[in-house]
Amino acid sequence: MIERQEGFSYTEILVSMAVITVGVLGFSLNTISVIQGNRNSASHTIATNLAQDKLEQLGAQPALSNIDRCSGSGERGISASGAAGGIYDRCWTIKDSSLGSGLKEISVTVHWRDSGLRAVTLSTLVFTE
Repeated sequence: MIERQEGFSYTEILVSMAVITVGVLGFSLNTISVIQGNRNSASHTIATNLAQDKLEQLGAQPALSNIDRCSGSGERGISASGAAGGIYDRCWTIKDSSLGSGLKEISVTVHWRDSGLRAVTLSTLVFTE
């Protein structure tokens, strides 16, 4: 008479542990890329807000003269609030637009470095009298 044994064999336990390990490893690698994506997205949002703030500030000035603050000047090492001590560099240019007289083109560029050198540029046209 053959008796039936209950439970799992050692081989079955090792195979199931290997499958679980591969699953957990895949999940943790995916989690790392999600965290990096969130960090990159946050940096991009901050840079866009910094550019938009400067664009609005420059556009509100009553008189605009042509200027290029991207060739070696501008604001260096600013934080998300625009104060010193951050990773963002912001520069801007104001020039006559080719679309018509009385129009000025304002461009603001924000650079930063995280996993690589990144940049956001926003531009607008402003009518001046």
